[in-house]
Amino acid sequence: MSQTAVPVESPPGAPAPLPRYAPLAVAVLVSALLTAQAMLVMSGISFWMTDFLAYRGGGHAVLHQLRIYDVGVDTPTFAGLHFIYTPFAAVLLAPVAALGLSASEAVWTFASFLALAGGLWASLRMVGESSRTRLTLLMAGGMLVASFLSPVEYNMLLGQINLFVMALVLVDFLPGGSGKWRGVGIGIAAGLKLTPLLFVGYLLLTGRRRDALRALAAFAATILVGWAVVPTDSRAYWLHGIFYRSSRMVPGNILVNHSLPGFFARLEHTTTPPGWTLAVSAVVGLLCLAAAVRAHRLGQDMVGMLVIAFAAQLVSPITWMHHGVWVVPALIWLGRATWREGTVLPRVVLGLATVWYLVPVWVLGQRPSGHTAYQWTVPGDLLETLTGNLVPAVLALALLPVWLRRLRPPAGQRPAIPAAARPEARSEEAVGK
Repeated sequence: MSQTAVPVESPPGAPAPLPRYAPLAVAVLVSALLTAQAMLVMSGISFWMTDFLAYRGGGHAVLHQLRIYDVGVDTPTFAGLHFIYTPFAAVLLAPVAALGLSASEAVWTFASFLALAGGLWASLRMVGESSRTRLTLLMAGGMLVASFLSPVEYNMLLGQINLFVMALVLVDFLPGGSGKWRGVGIGIAAGLKLTPLLFVGYLLLTGRRRDALRALAAFAATILVGWAVVPTDSRAYWLHGIFYRSSRMVPGNILVNHSLPGFFARLEHTTTPPGWTLAVSAVVGLLCLAAAVRAHRLGQDMVGMLVIAFAAQLVSPITWMHHGVWVVPALIWLGRATWREGTVLPRVVLGLATVWYLVPVWVLGQRPSGHTAYQWTVPGDLLETLTGNLVPAVLALALLPVWLRRLRPPAGQRPAIPAAARPEARSEEAVGK
């Protein structure tokens, strides 16, 4: 006898669940509104879309069969800006470059806000949010708040690529996703910008070897795509060292460089970081990788992922304020983290961290007349260092052994390290005796 399925009714008075397409529709709507606001307010700023114009130049070179890395783009602020990303990135940018200037700027800004929405959605899922209604509301509210955070604001102002890279990486850490695709997002992100390759090492050391192999395979596929479309530029990039030539970038000692090498370069009054900073960066990177693995073993995979993200900013030769978009998932995690004891201090830290990135005190170091001369002064260097991305990243990572053991594992996750082997468990046992 066949049975007829009986639909499950919601309890009386309960709100009807949102349809599946509602979150995407809300993300599109909020992205369109924020894009209109950005085009109206930010387009009058001299730095508007400066980096995007260089990206567009790379896509334009692909369309017109020009040498990608020889094309210089003039902007209202800078002259002769070069495309510095991978050939694969230039190929992806070709359709955008085919549009008119204003249309391409609008499309890029809209897509950036959609990437922000995707990053918020993934971050909220990672901290345990599962209700579609709450996810949609928090995502929409988060987009409005995040648009005022300095890293996101400057990402939009300059037309940067970081929100796309972050969203691709976050997708690979989503709970409950299809295992056969895990790692592909990281590989594609690395095909756009090489720094996400650091996440491959994290995957390998945390036992996710198949995910790491998929990431490397996807990364290799991006190289092959670039080689198939622009073989001459691919040879120049991968075989002739364009990917590491600092001469194509701004000087490493520029005041708005928020990395450790940039800080050391300013201290030494050199345009490039001293040679010994490479060893320092390597040690810092290895320590952060070990800390990330430790966090994963304690059931804090999102912490481990964030450690890798901020470690990349510390050791990179150049780290701009807009590279700090990873503060968005960091603040979401901080707001939902559970602690073994006490809730006041974590909430204070959350408030301070939010204000830190909402109030752009760091721009005072640049001064209206330009930051080239002021970067050599001790007050300018200290002001920029103490108010940018560097100090919060250093403090959070340096104090990781202290605060990590005070965290409770997220609901539904078990630490890889048995409870009896953890320091806090041994201390509690001693007190009990």
